[in-house]
Amino acid sequence: MPSSTELADGITVASATLVRWLRAADPSPVLNGPQASALAVVVYSGRIRMSDLARLEEVSRPTITNLAAELQTLGLIERRPDPGDGRVGWLSATERGRRILAEGQARRIAPLAKAIQGLSDAERSALAGGMALLQRLLPSPSRGEAPEMPQSPRSRPSSTSS
Repeated sequence: MPSSTELADGITVASATLVRWLRAADPSPVLNGPQASALAVVVYSGRIRMSDLARLEEVSRPTITNLAAELQTLGLIERRPDPGDGRVGWLSATERGRRILAEGQARRIAPLAKAIQGLSDAERSALAGGMALLQRLLPSPSRGEAPEMPQSPRSRPSSTSS
């Protein structure tokens, strides 16, 4: 029986490999990696503060401000000030932003869906069971749980970052 650490390591490696494979499978990405990642967070959040997006994306405030400006220029998000605190900027996706994200997602998951089609029913059931277990281990906003974001070197302000 593998240890918890061995399983966690295997899941982490497989997840990173899967993400790289699916990104490479998109023959015509509309957005670069940071843009797609930030847009996905905004879309799935519904509405998010700029500072929270910076924390989740593990970048500095100036970096997320520039990234949000790019997405806004592309017509993918809207930025609105908080009526009670003008220092707070709320971001939300536009219809175009949601569509662009969904189209990119469809292109990226196509090779995985094709690979899954080749599995036996028993393998597909095992995969579904493993996915359900993994989702149970992860924090879920729908259960009122916010993911704890560890401080990484990328998210700490420095004079050389951004």
